[in-house]
Amino acid sequence: MQAKQTLKFAGDVSVGRIRVISQSGFYQDIANQVAGIQIFEDLLSPFITGTLIVKDSLDLINLFPFVGEEYVELDIKTPTLKTGNISGKFYIYKMTDREMLKDKQMVYQLHFTSQDALIDLNKSISKTFTGKISDIANTLLTDKINGIQSKRKNVVEETSNETKYTSNFWSPIKNLIYLTEHASNKNYSPSYVFFENRDGYNFVSLEFRALSGSVKNLEEDYKRIIGIKIPTGIDYIDRITSGVYGSRMYTHDIASKKISSNNFDMLKNAKKQNRLNPFPPASKKVIYRYSSTVMFKPKYYNNFSNFGDVTNTKIVQERISLLKQAESTKIQIVVPGRCDYTVGKKVYVKLNKVEPLNKNDKNTTDNMFSGNYIISAINHFITKEKHESTLELIKDSLLINLDGAK
Repeated sequence: MQAKQTLKFAGDVSVGRIRVISQSGFYQDIANQVAGIQIFEDLLSPFITGTLIVKDSLDLINLFPFVGEEYVELDIKTPTLKTGNISGKFYIYKMTDREMLKDKQMVYQLHFTSQDALIDLNKSISKTFTGKISDIANTLLTDKINGIQSKRKNVVEETSNETKYTSNFWSPIKNLIYLTEHASNKNYSPSYVFFENRDGYNFVSLEFRALSGSVKNLEEDYKRIIGIKIPTGIDYIDRITSGVYGSRMYTHDIASKKISSNNFDMLKNAKKQNRLNPFPPASKKVIYRYSSTVMFKPKYYNNFSNFGDVTNTKIVQERISLLKQAESTKIQIVVPGRCDYTVGKKVYVKLNKVEPLNKNDKNTTDNMFSGNYIISAINHFITKEKHESTLELIKDSLLINLDGAK
């Protein structure tokens, strides 16, 4: 199938190849049998996943046959875009919802994921890791013995801290998730996440995503947002009880038998944080108490000789606050699809005020919900005729200063 070279309308798509490949090397292009493709990415998910909706009149199930050892090779493009295309080889791991439509035609879904997910499932690491956290993360991504052997472009933000721990027969991905909970960047921000997007694997802080790269303007791409939904505008009670504004932690050292406590205050830490937008999502008059969220964690001082405390008790309160702040404003939008939309990218959204306007109105921008966001999740839905993307966007800050608002 020849790729289109011109963009005819917003959401136009070119499906060049959907090839299923068996372990024996036998393959079949099933583009004509595929009614729809969904591709999912998530900021908190280690792998890209997706589904193919197949209308089968060729008895593909017996032709290969499908036994859970097949791959699908995709080549999907937005006409005129030179980069960001959806292409590559994915592992088919499940078939569901098989139904008979009519004589000699079945419909079912094939579920696929990144090939590295298969490597991760089959590796259990029993090893003690020590050193800078970002160096350990690089090893877990690339090493043949103790990693997922990734040959893709990996983005690993350098960390400021070191650790030492023993992997108790954990998979590489479980190790990476553990490291995100203990890592701080050079600005001492403990907001690390690990995820896969179109560009590769990312072991980065949310602060890194707030600062890096150019801002994509969704309005300029196609001049329209098809639909917008704000699941929760504000939830003050949730912010209080989850420790966004403040918390208290009690720790006990099982070796020295010492008990200590620490209070965390979001506003005291706000100045050092690099945000997507200029102002924090709370005013200085916000009502909260440290005792509204109380945590208890053990310390393991000198669990490893001459290595001090290797727990995350020093950063966990701030990490919980930062991750909750990151989604203090969350919106869901539906836009005409583009293949270069991917998780972790920074985008700008401009929304208008919902109010009667008159000729004296100079600023019609809704400053509460407009601003820079990060794409935290995305669902590409692709058919032969069109491409539509549902984006979940999050931001940790506002365009307006709540302390100066009237």
